[in-house]
Amino acid sequence: KYAAVAADTFSSELGILSKGKPRLLTSWNFRTVPPGTNGGITLLGTSAGFLGASIIALTSVVLLPFCPVGLTSRAGKLFGNNQLGFEGGSGWGLWEKAAWVLAVSLWGGLGSLLDSALGGWLQASVIDVRINARLITYTQVLLTGSHGKHDGNSSRRVESGISLLDNNAVNLLMAFVMSAGGMVVSAYLWDLPLGTILQ
Repeated sequence: KYAAVAADTFSSELGILSKGKPRLLTSWNFRTVPPGTNGGITLLGTSAGFLGASIIALTSVVLLPFCPVGLTSRAGKLFGNNQLGFEGGSGWGLWEKAAWVLAVSLWGGLGSLLDSALGGWLQASVIDVRINARLITYTQVLLTGSHGKHDGNSSRRVESGISLLDNNAVNLLMAFVMSAGGMVVSAYLWDLPLGTILQ
């Protein structure tokens, strides 16, 4: 969860600095959208998201204790019978910790992309065409209509999304999905009943 939240923050705050036009993740043709549009992604923002997740992953390797895992776990089988950390050795070796950093970084980066997708679908981005600027929140303007359509006020249009959630709700939903998904994947890899993780 922390890697995904950090990735989302890094991608949002640094992606806005990109010189390239953002592409809408939720459109079938990845059309260009104005900077700041919910669901818009850039290469810089996506890379920054993976960097943020990697920082959390590297920090966890330094600060968290790693305990041995049973011999029959799926995670242990991924790395063979070398009796290193995943296989119940004295601790996690360099290879296992590198795999941990990679997995957490990828999971966090995917969380950032999920946040962009959820924002693109469930959070409206309203554009004022007179000044070509995005209005900050969907609660500022009441709109009816669909993507690219003007409402009663001809200067405003919905660039993407619907007015179902605000940014805080999108962030909470992403964090919940990535946390629950991480628990399910961990339970599978370490052959644990999901109930033991939830206790």
